[in-house]
Amino acid sequence: MIFQKPRKLPHGRELLRTNHFSLIYLGGGTLHYSYVTKKKLIYGNIELNQNRYKIIPLLLLTIIISSSLFIMSNPSKAINHPDSDELIIFSDEEAVEEDERDVRAKKGDDKFLEETEEKKKNLLKVDRNTPKFKSYYAHSGETIEEIAARYKVSPDIISKKSNHPITAPLKDKQIVFIPEKPGILYKFKLGDTLASIASFYKVSIDDIIRENELDGPDIFSVGQKIFLPGAVIPDPPPVWFRPVPSGVITSGYGWRTYPRTQFHEAWDLKASYEPVFAARSGRVIYSGWMGGYGNVVILEHTSELKTLYAHNSRLYVREGEYVQGGKPISKSGCTGFCFGAHLHFEVIKNGNSVNPKTYIKGFYPR
Repeated sequence: MIFQKPRKLPHGRELLRTNHFSLIYLGGGTLHYSYVTKKKLIYGNIELNQNRYKIIPLLLLTIIISSSLFIMSNPSKAINHPDSDELIIFSDEEAVEEDERDVRAKKGDDKFLEETEEKKKNLLKVDRNTPKFKSYYAHSGETIEEIAARYKVSPDIISKKSNHPITAPLKDKQIVFIPEKPGILYKFKLGDTLASIASFYKVSIDDIIRENELDGPDIFSVGQKIFLPGAVIPDPPPVWFRPVPSGVITSGYGWRTYPRTQFHEAWDLKASYEPVFAARSGRVIYSGWMGGYGNVVILEHTSELKTLYAHNSRLYVREGEYVQGGKPISKSGCTGFCFGAHLHFEVIKNGNSVNPKTYIKGFYPR
């Protein structure tokens, strides 16, 4: 076993290094070890704050002292390998606490933090009023006004999208774009009533009667089909997971005075350099640096609902990925405008932050 000079790493402090073994302190009482054999890489973490590992610090101290004495007495034996020889590969989005960017964020003034909030709001904007369009091949002599009347939509929308005057004749097979009418076609089942259907799909009864030109809205036969304008199939009941195991809220949703007087739009959860899990299945719409929030992951669960995870020390996911609820997405830390390792957990509905307690249970204030 040939001891080598510990390297300067961005993700932690290397305590011990040999030809095949590396021991790195990641902070928060967490050690990362790796050992290379001829066939595979063996690696893992050791949590020093767990009872069964209390003997580890004593053994570690002995090893460190021995290796330090060896290196000092045998400087010629100390070998520096290039970065490409590192045994542990971390995400390229890994945070480096206390680097130049992070120091600026920790010293951020009100303007800096306001700019961060603006960036977050822009990412979370929801435009629910943009219609979807389908292509229509016109017949010679038709007008947009006639087509709009046939499909019961606004001629102005068709004209603007198709870049063609409302009353001007269209050429044969000329393409115009017609907004699709959102909704679903529903088939009546035994026991259904118009009121119960309208309530379940959150559609106005008057809109259903008008759309289907119903004369007797109280009498339907099994198998009869009607169109429910604006209806969408409700999502199944969501399954939520704890983003961190502790269950402890160190700073709740609402007004607070530290580290500055502001309305806190999230929960701060107890989490010291440990895995952070997706609170619900969804798609990653942001993974990276965000000013005062440090390293951030944002998941989109539905068109209305998103969750945000901030101040991470490491990121495990990239934009565009789909992640299952309960799977690790990052490692908690203290990047950005932060003064102690924790997880900033935020729930956003329709672009606005809401109290997480509406959706996730089992957490309690410290």
